[in-house]
Amino acid sequence: MAKNVVIREVTYNDVPSVEIPLSGASGNAVFVDTSDATLNSAAKLPQGVTAYANATKYTGTAAENDSSDLTVSGATVTVPAGYYASQASKAIANGSATAPASISGTSASVSTGTNTLTLSKTISVTPTVSAGYVSSGTAGNSSVSLTASVTTKAAATITPGTSNQTIAAGTYLTGAQTIAGDSDLVAANIVSGKTIFGVAGSAQIPVISQDSTTKVLSIS
Repeated sequence: MAKNVVIREVTYNDVPSVEIPLSGASGNAVFVDTSDATLNSAAKLPQGVTAYANATKYTGTAAENDSSDLTVSGATVTVPAGYYASQASKAIANGSATAPASISGTSASVSTGTNTLTLSKTISVTPTVSAGYVSSGTAGNSSVSLTASVTTKAAATITPGTSNQTIAAGTYLTGAQTIAGDSDLVAANIVSGKTIFGVAGSAQIPVISQDSTTKVLSIS
């Protein structure tokens, strides 16, 4: 750092250093102002290296390190304090892990020490059905897909009539089927000689006749 120096009442500006002849020897002693230096610790200098700062001489104590001084733990590289004369590096080994033989639940984690791998599984459930029993939509098994193939019939009341009423074969009944009954279906209400739904009639029909001469009606 340059300073203004006064020698024998003469001011010299911006003097970077002062040289004074040595006593009894040739050459000069050189004095340099070090007040603007920032060095304040020998630990900041390589071991054995000296430097002056703030009128103080420092002899370096910082150890000289190389790649062998670096340590690796998992994914962390530790670099000890010290002086490195050249670039230092340390390789991190690739992690490895063995996936579990089975996964419990829906996922499992595998840690390599460096990274964590998450595995997941998908469960697919396919119904197995037989042809002819799918009422709607589509279902299937591992080899065939089946679509609706049966007719369905909701709940209904069937009233007997003069002709047969049938439910087609293969119809899937989704509700109860009620066959209507009638309390009047008794033998006395059926003419003798007739059978209705398995009930044989017993009712007699009167025969009315008229005498052609007297014109008298008779009922038998």
